[in-house]
Amino acid sequence: MNMSLTHPLKSILRIALVLLVIIHGLLLPAQSLDELTSKYERMPLDSLLALDGRSSEIRINAIVTNLIHDRYVYAGDAHEAMAAALRLMGIAERSGSDSLVVLAYAAVGSAFGMVNDISASLEHFNMALELARRSVNQNLQGFVAKEIGILYRNGGDHRTALRFYQQALALPQDQVQERSRIMSATGFSYLALGMLDSALYYAKEADVVRVPSDDPYGYVGYQGRLGEVYTALKDYDLAELYYKRALAADTFPVPRPIAHAAAGYARMLISTGRPQEALGMARKAYATIATSRDLSEILPVAQVLAEAFEANNTADSALAWMKVERALRDSVQGSENRGRLQAQLFQIQLKEQEVAKLKAEEVAARSHNIQFGIIALIVITLGIFLLIFSRTSVVGAKAIKNLSLIALLLFFEFINLLLHPFLDRITNHSPILMLLAMAAIAGLLIPLHHRMEKLITNMLVSKNNRVRLEAARRTIEELEGSRKDSAAS
Repeated sequence: MNMSLTHPLKSILRIALVLLVIIHGLLLPAQSLDELTSKYERMPLDSLLALDGRSSEIRINAIVTNLIHDRYVYAGDAHEAMAAALRLMGIAERSGSDSLVVLAYAAVGSAFGMVNDISASLEHFNMALELARRSVNQNLQGFVAKEIGILYRNGGDHRTALRFYQQALALPQDQVQERSRIMSATGFSYLALGMLDSALYYAKEADVVRVPSDDPYGYVGYQGRLGEVYTALKDYDLAELYYKRALAADTFPVPRPIAHAAAGYARMLISTGRPQEALGMARKAYATIATSRDLSEILPVAQVLAEAFEANNTADSALAWMKVERALRDSVQGSENRGRLQAQLFQIQLKEQEVAKLKAEEVAARSHNIQFGIIALIVITLGIFLLIFSRTSVVGAKAIKNLSLIALLLFFEFINLLLHPFLDRITNHSPILMLLAMAAIAGLLIPLHHRMEKLITNMLVSKNNRVRLEAARRTIEELEGSRKDSAAS
């Protein structure tokens, strides 16, 4: 092979290899939101907080923030859940991804639900559901429909909750975990309505986690739900089996489902005449949930503990725990009042974030318009100068008048864009004062425009006369030259 061709061929091969690598990278499918979630969902809260906002990929930041929000929801920390929801909304809006915006709306809805602002919660969940339907993301549609169902369930409206659960179940779900959550919630509502056959069917369908470490929250919740259903069916042997399975996973940090299962087990033991065991189980339930910030989670457990003391004929202790229950109920009422204040503050923060977003968009739009105005002014000004200093072109006064009028309008709009924020501040958003200010600017620009138009027209007339005289001189010289040639011949 000719050595002179070797180096160019090597260079071409290297370039082709680089292009192939780039194209391969571009064609690789990006990880889905579900895959990203499964990558980070098992991390403890402190690890997620260390990752929060650190990634260069905006979707990872969104997923991490959403998981942080979920952890605070499970912990009953409404304040931190609201803060995480606000951060997630900001990230989602910057991303421009409909799927992330759906997650953000759902997070805001959950945060409002924690402080019992049902109206605001439902409003944001409905916005999430509408956007999920438009984006044709069936996983997200099912997730949001389930969350709306839980909102109605928490309000005691189990029939409406079931309607949304059925909507969610009608959609194919890629994630087994999410579908089992919907099944379990459906079983709970059927149980609350006394429809025990349906409750048992959905509780069994939800029971898909075989090892607690795969999904501790789900495992404990599903076993406890089956214990509740079998207790309602008076099959106490099976109920006890499932309660014991649930409580065997008490080493995992999932206090809510463990306390719920222990309380249910205690009630079953009371009903079957085993008060001593019931008291021990009720104490376990209370010890598990006592540090929760959500007093509404502690209240039913305190009630079970009072019932257990009463079943053991310890009237003093039963009375003491009834007083604790009443105090907790009063505290829950006070917490709901504080929650309403938190909800109002959250509404204000959301509004401020929306206003800041609109202002940023307005500034960006004004900046683009100013840039376009500068480009247009430069093009027209250059065109006029080219016409003035061109040695050959002849332009009429009418064309110059039209060009100068366009330049005046562009310059006026340019001045308007520059001064609008300043005028808006000093006039305090008064339309009349803004109109007067713009009229004053126009009053200054129009006389200046007339003078510039007159100057440019005079320059062009002078130039046109020179061009015409030069053309006439050349024509005369050509004619004279042709006559001389004819005479000579």
